[in-house]
Amino acid sequence: MSSDLLTGKSVVVTRASHQSGDLIAALQEKGAEVVPAPAIAVVPPLDGGQPLDDALLRLERFSWIAFTSSNAVSALMARAARRGVLKKFSGLRVAAIGPSTASKVIAELKREPDLVPSKNDGLSLAEAFPVPACDDHVLIPMASDGRPELGDILESKGWKVDRVAAYRTVCPSIEDELVARAIEADAVTFASPSAVKGHMEQTGGRAAPKVVAIGQTTAEECRVQGLEVADVAESQTTEGLVQAVIGVLG
Repeated sequence: MSSDLLTGKSVVVTRASHQSGDLIAALQEKGAEVVPAPAIAVVPPLDGGQPLDDALLRLERFSWIAFTSSNAVSALMARAARRGVLKKFSGLRVAAIGPSTASKVIAELKREPDLVPSKNDGLSLAEAFPVPACDDHVLIPMASDGRPELGDILESKGWKVDRVAAYRTVCPSIEDELVARAIEADAVTFASPSAVKGHMEQTGGRAAPKVVAIGQTTAEECRVQGLEVADVAESQTTEGLVQAVIGVLG
């Protein structure tokens, strides 16, 4: 595909700094001027991670682990490495909410996930889970303010569920000049509901005129925040997000 489809267009990337490189490069490859304005930063949970340590030291009681974000994979595996329990994961079945989380599972656990739903949201992941045996227990490492749907539905299906805070997201401050550039850009991209909330906090409730969301859950948060969504990516991947931006601006 032509590399100049976004020439003359400016696009805001709101992903956390440690996750934005691929998207920035892909947009620049299409000719876009990228405005990096990280709306979230990933930090340890306020509880210091002790509940996460407790879960890791008792991994043998779980039959499944369910990841709802790539940040959850990174946070859990970093903690597991420090606690010396990486070998314990070999007996667990692993679920991932979507392609980017599945890719992180492959990178960190060196294996394919056992379950990835056809639609990338907590409801679809819960519905794809098998019927539990009498003692089936699932661990859900998540953001401190993560959405509860997955755990709630699994419990209603008879699963024993442990939700543990693996990380939390905070909204970093950005310079006034960057706020102005972000508002004046042609489009803004959002890859998570927390990024939507963070960006609106940073900009005082303003955003670029064209809003592109990576999936329906993120699009829903955009609408809650009063934003009109120009397009939702067909696949929850960097390429899907770039194609959606091209569809809106190209």
